[in-house]
Amino acid sequence: MGLPARRCLMIALLLLVPSPAGAQSDEDDGTRPTPPAIAAPPLRAPEPVDRDASWQPKRTIKITTADYFVTGAGVAGAFVGAIFPPRSKHVRGGVLADEDARDFVRLESRSARYQIRDASDVGVSLLSTWPFLVDALISAWWYRGDAALARKMAFMNAEAFALVAAVQGITTNIASRERPYGRLCGTDQIPNATIDCEGNVRYRSFFSGHATLSFTSAALLCSNHLGLGLLGAPWDVLTCATSATVAGATALFRMMGDMHYLSDVTVGAVFGTTMGLLIPWLHWGPPPGAAASIDRPDVRVAPVNQGLGLVGTF
Repeated sequence: MGLPARRCLMIALLLLVPSPAGAQSDEDDGTRPTPPAIAAPPLRAPEPVDRDASWQPKRTIKITTADYFVTGAGVAGAFVGAIFPPRSKHVRGGVLADEDARDFVRLESRSARYQIRDASDVGVSLLSTWPFLVDALISAWWYRGDAALARKMAFMNAEAFALVAAVQGITTNIASRERPYGRLCGTDQIPNATIDCEGNVRYRSFFSGHATLSFTSAALLCSNHLGLGLLGAPWDVLTCATSATVAGATALFRMMGDMHYLSDVTVGAVFGTTMGLLIPWLHWGPPPGAAASIDRPDVRVAPVNQGLGLVGTF
């Protein structure tokens, strides 16, 4: 094939190839606009519903490197307490007013005791998730639009839960106290074949994990709302009072279900409340803006002896 023939063939092929997207064809006079490219919208934080830009938390939250190690140690301790069984030497029976309180609040029906145990599980689950899901995610991040505060609150809450879970789990294994219903194992009321009579469940009475976690959460909620002013009056006070009520009901339900003695839930409530108040207090810093004013040098002229001098704070 000669050179002129090859050129004719190439021209014919070019005429048969359709115009690329965006190029003007013979019938397109250039007046038809090219569709714009559609770009994916960028990810951004949720828009806060509170338009009051002047809102600031009453305090700041300080998170240091040491907190990561403390939280990790707490998680490890909680894991150890959960997987290792209680020691073989057990403690049985109540102390002080335990037996009288058990006789007073314990439900007689076995089915009723199981139902009230389920109610206690609902209570501790609700309280344990509220500081993260509602306080940090919804109230601080979405409602107040403060993502940094939300992250610090969530980490502080996690640190408190990890520490109390570690102490409670390890103490339960060491104490190896029989639950109140344990005396009924092997009888017509509770056969030995049930899971309740297994050693890893039966000998974990002291001290109550449900009461500990519930009151830890209630104290954290009170700290988040009253200490930081998360929602403002009257909602902060209402949230604190409601969480304390639910925590108290959860602890009472554990006694009504014959899972714990009065001393078990009392120690759990005191320990959980203490940790739920102490951990936020250790993390609190000055109000926003106060640290900046303290760090800014203040220099003034003042009389010194027979002359003048510069006096300031740095």
